[in-house]
Amino acid sequence: MMDETAGQIRVMGLTRRGVLRGAAGCAGLGLIAARADDDVDEVIKQLIGRRAIESDRIHLTMPRVFPNGYTVPLALQVDSPMTPADHVRKVQVLAPGNPIVEVATFHFVPERSQPQVSTRIRLAVPQFVVAVATMHDDALLMTKTWVEVATNGCT
Repeated sequence: MMDETAGQIRVMGLTRRGVLRGAAGCAGLGLIAARADDDVDEVIKQLIGRRAIESDRIHLTMPRVFPNGYTVPLALQVDSPMTPADHVRKVQVLAPGNPIVEVATFHFVPERSQPQVSTRIRLAVPQFVVAVATMHDDALLMTKTWVEVATNGCT
């Protein structure tokens, strides 16, 4: 069934825009479809190549409920002395419910930076936001927090 309305062609309930959004959300990195708490480990493994362990050294602070997904505040800090023998190399922020899962990556330098960041991110749906820290010895540490958003910030 075809319906041409306002310059859009609908075929069986699909619009060209809807198909493109779906394709963009599935593009790259093995078509990651994990969206729930149980799948966070699998998302990390697919994106980074190995599993991360939960750690209380990473502090991810976000509001539990936020009125829109366009500008959700995020504060991140990793407990590390930032010496050559013990430091954070990078932290990746992931939002498995977003069309593009990798939201941000922050790089740190021992003895020259503190492993802390404050910013705002976009979220498409209520979901767990995950922070994965790559340490000096390639260990992966992670933490996650649930954020409820009322509107989609990724449209």
